[in-house]
Amino acid sequence: MLFDRNEERRRRALLERQEATARQKEKLEVLRRKERAAKAQLLGSTTRHENWHAHRLVYQDRQAGYVGEMAEARYWVRSLTPDLYREAIAPYADAMHGASIIAVEVAAVRANLNDWARRGQDVLYEQARAAYEEECRSFAAWQAAHPDETDWRDAPATRKQWMLIRRTVDRLEGVAMPVRLKAGEAHDWLERHDANLRFRGKPAPSNLADPGDADASRQASVDKTDGDQTEGDEA
Repeated sequence: MLFDRNEERRRRALLERQEATARQKEKLEVLRRKERAAKAQLLGSTTRHENWHAHRLVYQDRQAGYVGEMAEARYWVRSLTPDLYREAIAPYADAMHGASIIAVEVAAVRANLNDWARRGQDVLYEQARAAYEEECRSFAAWQAAHPDETDWRDAPATRKQWMLIRRTVDRLEGVAMPVRLKAGEAHDWLERHDANLRFRGKPAPSNLADPGDADASRQASVDKTDGDQTEGDEA
């Protein structure tokens, strides 16, 4: 067989294209693996249990010297504007040359614990009250705009409704704990008993809780997007 230079060039060109394609596929697979890893990391951060996030976030503060009794005071100082924050911790920073910000903050909170805790409780209470009142307004507005949509009333009372009912019974004398309520009946019961009582007048600081308590006062409402039942505040 005679040597065909053109055929040899075509064969080499084909091999080079095949090798280039293989390299591109390998690079593409590396990028896809990185993309999958990034998605998995993002998914993990959004689907992990709330306790996991809480533990990860709190661990460093605990190591720095914070204890549970300092929570409200810590919240207050961290809720300040940058200028006010610097002013609050400045005396301790001056006395602790070379210390980390977290170490200075812990020292400042410990030295002002009672005062800052009361201030933190006030901030948390006002945040919870504002969130609760907004939920009430939102649900009332939805009811006014959708007077014929009452299916939510026949659903079982929600866990948060029961929690608020229990708190209301504990606060009122001579009121028995109801049983077997539907969501609409629970809503009506709470309205009759002026719940959420926690926001009917400023409680003593020892009774204050964090903003998450506003969630516990939510009643059943209807999700206007997909029709699923959600939970709103009881008025």
